[in-house]
Amino acid sequence: MTLMHRTLGIALLVASGVTSLHAYERVQGPTQLIYWDSSQTYNGYTLFGAQGNTYLIDMQGNVVHTWPLGVNPRLLPNGDLLDATSGNISGFPGFTELDWNGNTVWQYTEARSGYSPHNDFLRIYNPKLGTNTTLYIANKSINYNQCIAAGCNPANSPYTNVTVDAIVEVNSAGNVIWEWCFFDHGCQNYDSGKSNYVSSISSAPGRIDLNLAGRPLTNDWLH
Repeated sequence: MTLMHRTLGIALLVASGVTSLHAYERVQGPTQLIYWDSSQTYNGYTLFGAQGNTYLIDMQGNVVHTWPLGVNPRLLPNGDLLDATSGNISGFPGFTELDWNGNTVWQYTEARSGYSPHNDFLRIYNPKLGTNTTLYIANKSINYNQCIAAGCNPANSPYTNVTVDAIVEVNSAGNVIWEWCFFDHGCQNYDSGKSNYVSSISSAPGRIDLNLAGRPLTNDWLH
């Protein structure tokens, strides 16, 4: 046997071993766990969504619990699961909260025209209300007339399909109790007749120039 043949044989054996290892991890081994050094890590659990289900696994990769929902899940302090109802993290209609047994205990749909929740959300305790609320990011549609009324220069853009980010807070009854939007905190030095006019953009720290050079309002502005 030549050296080349020996080398090829060893390579095939190694490749076969790697394939077997991955096959073991997928079929028999601890779910999603490839390596764990208990001396270098804190003990705990990992939560993730995959193919429409959520999995809670321990440090050894054993499945501790599952829920029939898995878009971008969050485990709440009371053991419930809060997640987007459907879709993906780039856009979804609302939220569903499931208890430990998978029963729906709360559901919210963003029914307002022009709003689309996406990416991030958080369950918080609102001390002013003395109860829990849910915060989420949403794309908010802004039409041409609203752009012009806010002092946007019509020469910069046709201002069609404009969306900007907003932070929305809803209570357990599904009512919007607070909202903050980039568009409402903009300024401009183009139209002095508008209430958000400033003589110099630099004189308005903490506010965004709605006529930002090279970045006119458009779809998913400021992403």
